[in-house]
Amino acid sequence: MDSSSVRNDKRAVSGKNKRTLLGVIFLHGLNDMHSTALPTVIPMLAQSISLTLSQAGFLNALFGITNLFGQPVSGYVADKLKRPWLAVWGPLLSVSGAALLPLSPSYGAAFIFVGMMSAGTALFHPQGTGRCGAAAGGGALAFYLSLFQASGTFGSAIGPIYVVFMISILGKPGFPAAIIPAVALLCLYIWRQMGASAEEKVRDMESSPRPHFFENLRYLVSKVGWIVSITSVRDAVFQSIKIFLPMLLITRGSSIAAGGMTLFAVTLSATLAGIAGGKLADMIGDEKVLLWALAIAPFFLIVGLHDSSFFCLLSLMAGFAFLQASTPVTTAMAQRRCPDSRSMVSSLSNGVSWGIANLFVTPVGIIADAVGLQATLNVVAFLPWTVALWYGGRKLIKRRRG
Repeated sequence: MDSSSVRNDKRAVSGKNKRTLLGVIFLHGLNDMHSTALPTVIPMLAQSISLTLSQAGFLNALFGITNLFGQPVSGYVADKLKRPWLAVWGPLLSVSGAALLPLSPSYGAAFIFVGMMSAGTALFHPQGTGRCGAAAGGGALAFYLSLFQASGTFGSAIGPIYVVFMISILGKPGFPAAIIPAVALLCLYIWRQMGASAEEKVRDMESSPRPHFFENLRYLVSKVGWIVSITSVRDAVFQSIKIFLPMLLITRGSSIAAGGMTLFAVTLSATLAGIAGGKLADMIGDEKVLLWALAIAPFFLIVGLHDSSFFCLLSLMAGFAFLQASTPVTTAMAQRRCPDSRSMVSSLSNGVSWGIANLFVTPVGIIADAVGLQATLNVVAFLPWTVALWYGGRKLIKRRRG
């Protein structure tokens, strides 16, 4: 289906679909606020069960691998469900695992609780993103997807502070005793409000989903594989700079607190930019926003990585903002191309690319040890240009052939 025709669909969002949108947007923030608990809890586990750094690294790898492989399967199942089983109850599993994790009596128990967190996240995201897209329709698809993703980004930003605050107020045993029943009741209320599928039959559906997982996977990769490639590069740049930025600042003499504040600032700018990018995409077109965002971002990233001045911080915030502005755009592009498999295609454009990006961080660290962190991140900051040049060339060739 032509994406421009979908974008021009200005049908108003119904009351039922608004409830669905509000439900999945809220649940995304709730889920990601708890799924970011692991880095905060690791020091607690190091004291209580003598958790080693290698064990902590394996717990983090469990989270990434579960989402990398679990989200496509979850998306495939979600596309066959009329009711939002995974979108509503997945966050409860994440919250339960996060709340119980500080109480882990052993590494095996910690492994189980992190497994609950990662499984809940893998269950929620494909159907949550798919339901958001189906409820939004064509006229404001990118905008509502941007609100969905902004909620998750904001939840991730405040998650570590929230977990420490709750444990300090309620104590380790009191945290799960208070939060799990409260979230269960909240999920039940949202479940009743959302009801059945946002659209019993997606009006712009091109065909029914393929009956077998791998058959459907091959079809979707043929349709949106190039979008997944773009999102993987973009997310790899975002993750690599974000993870190593505090260390870069410390090597220049900044404090750990300054590194944390810098991360919060760039995360906040990215959150707001995602909303702006989604709204702009619905107005002028997905591909224009995507191309220009990826083309402009490196200018600000390279300047922002230069030193620790306030001007460079503002430049870094702008670079992260342009990167994030394209995130709801690529999700909307994928859903518009495969409206009958919104959940599974969202798992590819979001979950798989996020998993690949996290794997990309490892070679970045190895190279940084060999040639230096500053030089390595400078090269990473240039990577969006490779995607922009490839994408622009692809469009130019297609236009000439047409």
